Amino acid sequence: MSALIENLRRICGDANVLTHDDPSTDLSAWERDWRKRAQGRALAVVRPANVQEVAAVVKACANTFTSIVPQGGNTGLVVGSVPDASGQQVVLSLQRMNQIRSVDAANLTVIAEAGCILQNVQEHVDRAGFLF
Repeated sequence: MSALIENLRRICGDANVLTHDDPSTDLSAWERDWRKRAQGRALAVVRPANVQEVAAVVKACANTFTSIVPQGGNTGLVVGSVPDASGQQVVLSLQRMNQIRSVDAANLTVIAEAGCILQNVQEHVDRAGFLF
């Protein structure tokens, strides 16, 4: 798996591939649900900055048959964004992809990246006179 980790670091940068190999790194925020009812263990947490990096991460994991657990805000209620206990899954954290691209008043639509925090989206559209 070290070859996969090295490849992920080439894709997203060293600071955006977190593993248990570094004792100063706490992965618990990505390895359990927000209610602290479920806990898993990830091989790595990868934080891509854009769609191109996401695609490259998915390809790298597919090439090694490594499961991916996508994670947006990790606020779901069904524990779907928590890795299992195997330590063999990569958490694909979308938290760096947090830009609100546009608010289209005519069509009442918002284009937001997958890592946007809902409160930020709500505040952004509120300033434009809308409710989300």
